[in-house]
Amino acid sequence: MTIELKDISHRFGTSWILKSNTVLLPKGQVVALLGPNGSGKSTLLRILATLLPPTRGDGLIFGDDLRKNKSEIRKKLHWLGHDFQLYQTLSARENLEFFYKLQGEKPNSEKIQETLREVSLFPHQHRPVSQFSAGMKKRLSLARLLLKETPLVLLDEPHTNLDQEGRLLMNRCIANWKKKGTTLILASHEESTILPLCDTVMTLKEGHLHL
Repeated sequence: MTIELKDISHRFGTSWILKSNTVLLPKGQVVALLGPNGSGKSTLLRILATLLPPTRGDGLIFGDDLRKNKSEIRKKLHWLGHDFQLYQTLSARENLEFFYKLQGEKPNSEKIQETLREVSLFPHQHRPVSQFSAGMKKRLSLARLLLKETPLVLLDEPHTNLDQEGRLLMNRCIANWKKKGTTLILASHEESTILPLCDTVMTLKEGHLHL
């Protein structure tokens, strides 16, 4: 199994956003996580990304404990949320070079160039990110994910801020990850956009996951 969750619950203050969710997800599945804004989709993804500890419950990701083995889990996943996690004063190229350095690796110039072309940002590689539109920042965040393969990819509203060309790019990336056997969870309120890309559907309603 890629993900095993038992009784995962989370609250903010006195409000329970997630309530006693138990989930088993096999490897290689592309999963749609649906629900309206505020239903807890982002909260669940942040828990899976080990960015937010659950209030109650336990979980395993590729056999690693969600609470005790955060560093090991983070090596095995990519996360793309609403925060693009980019350095505004650095150029697009410098952001990708810095990503390698954070991993303790020497930047791969050839891979960086190839990836910038793939996301249509090569002509803008030396511009500071502070000058980018939201759509360009989303493409650069996607480029960061493409630099290194991981067995799990978590995407929160993957099509937000993207124009039609960007949405097609995102769909190609999702299809390529699927072809490689990557497990993906795509949280979205855009049901008609997400469903054709997915094998399994989970819906969050009143804090409970429904398969």
